[in-house]
Amino acid sequence: MQVRILITILSFCYLSGSAQNVTSPYSILGIGDIDTRDYSRYTGSGNAATGRRNDHTYNFSNPASLSALPLKAMHLDVALRGRSSIFTLTSGDKTDLTKDLIIKRISIAFKPDKKTGVAMGLKPYSSVNFKFSAEAKILDGNTTYSKFTEGTGGINQFYLSAGRSLGKHLSAGITASWLFGSLQRSVNYYSDVISLDITRTDHDFYTGAMLQAGLQYYTASARKWKHTFGMTGSISTGLSGQLSSEYSESGTVITNSITNGRRFKLPASATVGYSAVHAEKLTLSAEASYSDWHYQKLAFKNSFTAPAWRLGAGLEYSFRRKSWAGLLEKSYVALGFNTERSYLRVNNLPLNDHAFTFGAGFRPTGSVSVYSGLEFGVKGGGNSGLIKENYTQYVMGITVKDIWVGTKKFGRFN
Repeated sequence: MQVRILITILSFCYLSGSAQNVTSPYSILGIGDIDTRDYSRYTGSGNAATGRRNDHTYNFSNPASLSALPLKAMHLDVALRGRSSIFTLTSGDKTDLTKDLIIKRISIAFKPDKKTGVAMGLKPYSSVNFKFSAEAKILDGNTTYSKFTEGTGGINQFYLSAGRSLGKHLSAGITASWLFGSLQRSVNYYSDVISLDITRTDHDFYTGAMLQAGLQYYTASARKWKHTFGMTGSISTGLSGQLSSEYSESGTVITNSITNGRRFKLPASATVGYSAVHAEKLTLSAEASYSDWHYQKLAFKNSFTAPAWRLGAGLEYSFRRKSWAGLLEKSYVALGFNTERSYLRVNNLPLNDHAFTFGAGFRPTGSVSVYSGLEFGVKGGGNSGLIKENYTQYVMGITVKDIWVGTKKFGRFN
């Protein structure tokens, strides 16, 4: 009952939004910022999770890892992400520090029998958050007006996953996702001199589906070094929906229209990962992913979608102690890095993101685990002539174990 109440509260908080004032200038393009990171304990080790198997943590990146969870234990996982950024404009001017806090994942995972694990959850797929202002002149060349552009919203991802052991060294899994959400963009033209106050508001409503399959091959746990090779592949129906446009003057609606048949193509993606674990304590991990985005012209000059990729690697050390149940983890520390090329091209230029990561976590009780991560990165900028973002990203999460509800077939937790 306590878990159900907590899920209801967190789901309401997730859908209601959170404290947010970061302006992400590139989220004005496409469907916004698409975040490929796995916000979990693997944040600290470069987000390299495709080849990871862990009995303490649910791994969203590869559904095949669900078979590694302990039998008959339910995992409720909640992850929050904070972000602070300073933007350097193409003119060289810097903005003030902006901040953001949002729930990045709510999930439940459990393993009802010895071979099969299942999970479900909700997370953002993309986010839109931008705000611009500019001064322009009308045709006489003397009278100016102000143009304010603002965007919010994003695409959410609800998913169901299942993973099963196919033998002593192989597991497979599948994740089915429903994508849904809306993107809002408003442009206000204002001038006291000529009594101008007109606003255009656009709402893009989208839905779609995605399917991901995963595999993991792992060596025997009795060895001093345990190796895991993982891979995933995903396909999508793309997004479809409608555009609702509205014009208003001084708050009074002038006209509105609806355009059906809106489409936005999503990519086919593939990821490969590897991890090596020494004596159940030291873990080395790495992964590479590629997303085959096809060309789609975007709303701004020389801007379009193009193939994206990401590389990540890291190491993690787990502090464990012996008990009657075997080696139990009390805490861990991690560090890593990741580098990524966005699906967006701006002014015919690629948008890159480079970051170093650090993480730590501990287990205050037998049923609760806490994890955290820090990420220091740079997005855009350099010699590319694009807006540069220096950011610090921090992750805080908690995993709570509970008793699996008893049934005649599966019995009770023990």
